[in-house]
Amino acid sequence: MHSNNQQYLLTMRLFGLFIKCPFREAAQDCPFLDIRKLDSLELKFQLAEQMAGHPSCRESVHTTHEACYRNRLQQVIMACHGRSAASAIQRPRTPLHHHQAAVGQR
Repeated sequence: MHSNNQQYLLTMRLFGLFIKCPFREAAQDCPFLDIRKLDSLELKFQLAEQMAGHPSCRESVHTTHEACYRNRLQQVIMACHGRSAASAIQRPRTPLHHHQAAVGQR
């Protein structure tokens, strides 16, 4: 079971991700691109709450974001060491489009 505090923390984390990518520029295949384009902060927050409260979305969001974050961080580290970012290990990402529909995206 997901405690209320954990759900709140995930909501806040998602809300932040819905506003801006931690790497400034989002990956072209980022599942949050459409949400970031929304003008309404209230709608972004509502989507974050809905996704944080849906068990399959929680797992998918965690897996997708963490894989992207690790991959992009590895690219930054390799670039700092003078290696090509293209040679960084690519990790598969699971699209969230089907999960967004499951929580009743407005």
